[in-house]
Amino acid sequence: MIDRFSLSVAIRHLLYYKGQTLLTMGVVAVSVTLIIFLGALIGGLQKRLISSVTGAIPHVVVRQPEREPVAAWEVASVEQPLYLGERVKLQQQKRKIEDWQTWEQRLPAFSDNIRAVSPVVEGQAFVSRSEKRKAVSVVGMFPEKHNNVVDVQSKLVRGRFFGLNGGEAAIGFKLADEFGVDLGDKLRVVSAEGNVATYTVAGIFDTGFNAVDSGTVFVPLRDAQSLFGVGNAVTTIGLKLNRIFEAKDLAQQMALQVPYETRSWMEDNQQLLSGLRAQSQSSNLILVFTTIAAGFGIASIMITSVVTRLREIGILKAIGATNRQILQIFAIEGTLLAFFGAIAGAVQGIALSLALYSIRTQVSETGRTAEVFPFDLTADLVIRAIVIAVVVGLIASWYPAWRAARVNAIEVIRGV
Repeated sequence: MIDRFSLSVAIRHLLYYKGQTLLTMGVVAVSVTLIIFLGALIGGLQKRLISSVTGAIPHVVVRQPEREPVAAWEVASVEQPLYLGERVKLQQQKRKIEDWQTWEQRLPAFSDNIRAVSPVVEGQAFVSRSEKRKAVSVVGMFPEKHNNVVDVQSKLVRGRFFGLNGGEAAIGFKLADEFGVDLGDKLRVVSAEGNVATYTVAGIFDTGFNAVDSGTVFVPLRDAQSLFGVGNAVTTIGLKLNRIFEAKDLAQQMALQVPYETRSWMEDNQQLLSGLRAQSQSSNLILVFTTIAAGFGIASIMITSVVTRLREIGILKAIGATNRQILQIFAIEGTLLAFFGAIAGAVQGIALSLALYSIRTQVSETGRTAEVFPFDLTADLVIRAIVIAVVVGLIASWYPAWRAARVNAIEVIRGV
């Protein structure tokens, strides 16, 4: 229980020694500003890095497992030749999911982490116009469903993505520039199976992902099924998650119940995850050393305060203040200094982060802009910085408070 006398004296001390109060609060404020600023900046850089990897792909992919051909002599024991005749090259069968409608309905029930599901037919093809030819990835999907997994609609430069009709396609602006096409122009697409289709450009997008903008063609699902000869099947089912770092665990759980291969984005990006972990550790080290520096700053100023106020402490003891009350006075001072310094630092950190976050630069020929400093400012970060500062202030003031409580009133008053 805080003694009212101790609280009153502590507040009076803080108001009387204004220079010392402002100096201590300044130390804490700078520390909290650094914690919030660096934490938000590193978090924003991580978020941008993750987005650059996962923004154009599903978080979990469900697909037919790859089947490797097995020689007959590996599964049978015979003495005579198994086959005599002409050797022919068999066309590799495309992996596909026949009962995708069933799994499209079932998959969301596996976890509340699954936000969206999109059945897809994807394959390699050549797109051509006049004499120009280029290898691209053709993605057949339901635009409205697929946009919930990979956002394309909001990245449109012109035209449309939703409501693509048969024979229409949406392409990236780089691919459009390379072939010199615009809305209403036609592109010829030839699949690896030899099927040919002609598509009218209905939409042009700028996602910010080079592989998508320069080498992906989105078409309606039925068109892709015909182009790649998969009948009514799809090649993959893509999942979008609410918590992307749980993708690997979810994929492993689904693999036990789904008769298909399930693979998460984390399995294909181990180096990225290692880099993010190292970055987080660096951020934590910065937090620790900044906090320690703030603690030493508070402690040194408080110790100086005790030394310069020995006579005052002696008088307080002489008029009846107990050791406990003296200890509380300095502990309260340290806590209040840390709290108000932390509040000031939080305001500065938030203001600095928002000011720099508002600076944008053009990153694309289409006029698309992005933040120069990608801050990820969260309430959790701000609250954590304030709590840490207050706790450090309380701990840092404990030793000076203990020294003040041990002061001998008679010796101090006599000037010994």
